[in-house]
Amino acid sequence: MNDLVKFLSEGYPILLFTKLFLGAAAVFFGIIVWSKTKKVSMILFVLGVFLMYISILTDTLTYFGFINTKFFTIGHIPILSLIFESTPIAFFIASFCTFLKERHF
Repeated sequence: MNDLVKFLSEGYPILLFTKLFLGAAAVFFGIIVWSKTKKVSMILFVLGVFLMYISILTDTLTYFGFINTKFFTIGHIPILSLIFESTPIAFFIASFCTFLKERHF
């Protein structure tokens, strides 16, 4: 019991599990949206959500020691973490740009 109190007192695991739960819900609805849309902007947005959930899974696995993302670094910057964190944002940007380019009138 003492180890559980120590584990939960850090607070970061609670944040990870909250992100995992909410991310799973977002991925579930993303799968539904993907099956009902043909717009490129929505598909890019859903891909961004999927990649964001993969990033959360990677953070969780790294935190619990199952994988190591710091083995490939440039300076003090872990490249894999940088890629996993920035790729969803790039897909969101592409989604918004595509949405603005599509005709909605």
